[in-house]
Amino acid sequence: MSIEPVRRVATPISSLPNPAPAVSTLTDAPPAITNQMLVGREVSLSGKITGCDRLQVEGKVEATLLECSTINVASPGVFNGTATVDNADISGRFEGTLTVRKRLLIRESGKVSGTIRYGQLEVACGGQLSGDIGAES
Repeated sequence: MSIEPVRRVATPISSLPNPAPAVSTLTDAPPAITNQMLVGREVSLSGKITGCDRLQVEGKVEATLLECSTINVASPGVFNGTATVDNADISGRFEGTLTVRKRLLIRESGKVSGTIRYGQLEVACGGQLSGDIGAES
């Protein structure tokens, strides 16, 4: 049995079909969310969180959340504490005081309990909501 050596051939990029477009400038890039925080699975965090545009919870958070636009609690994430946000999307569990100025979405696997205030409320079939619940004035 004989083994032939591997031959490598370089092909100029200009001769490839549909070459990749030139690198875009910063002005072409979509605006990035710079102040976002991810609490990953198997991560626990406690304290006070301020000034983030978006908080994604996949682990466990025990905190006060202020000056944040959006909170997402993914399944199996857990948030215990107080949060005041514009929008909330809950697939995991939220326990405590939640004030949502705009839209609160509780998905099929979401469980929200405590003192809850909201601008708009949407609860998917299977989602759970309990406690002192009312529309934000």
